[in-house]
Amino acid sequence: MDQLRLFRNFIEQAEQVWTKVAHSPRGKPVYTVNGVDYTPLPPQYNTKRKISRFFRRYWGRNLAQAMIRNLQLRLVKGKWCIPYRVIPPLPMKVHSLRWKRNTPNQKLLAAILIGGNKKVPVDYRLVRSGATASFQIVKRSGRERDLRYRPSKAARPKAKPSVKTRQGPRKRRR
Repeated sequence: MDQLRLFRNFIEQAEQVWTKVAHSPRGKPVYTVNGVDYTPLPPQYNTKRKISRFFRRYWGRNLAQAMIRNLQLRLVKGKWCIPYRVIPPLPMKVHSLRWKRNTPNQKLLAAILIGGNKKVPVDYRLVRSGATASFQIVKRSGRERDLRYRPSKAARPKAKPSVKTRQGPRKRRR
């Protein structure tokens, strides 16, 4: 049970990293570009590399890239900025957690997250590359419903598959 408490803390910290970056520029100057207000990030998050390293403490590469993309970063006056907006309360606190699979290098956990007057069921797949490496979350369910983890439009499945028409054999040109 002690190990489950450790993973509960890990998941709560992982869920909060996006909002730490998104809330970090409060009190900074605001720049308006095409009617959208942007505010620069503080020095600890002022490059994509720094943000990525911060996210990769908890998240796998694909999820970290999705989180960076969903920050909607923009280069304004030589500084990385994010839109100045109100971020709604997001479910980040683990209400309950249970094992689905527990192997030495891979964990599958089912959690109920609470926050913002919502209870959201989420499944996590945590993987580590070696016995001494730390775990990273490589898969998270419910990504489409959470603004932090939404996949890119190119990665989203289409609503209807396109119908392909069969073409006859091609004629060779001489």
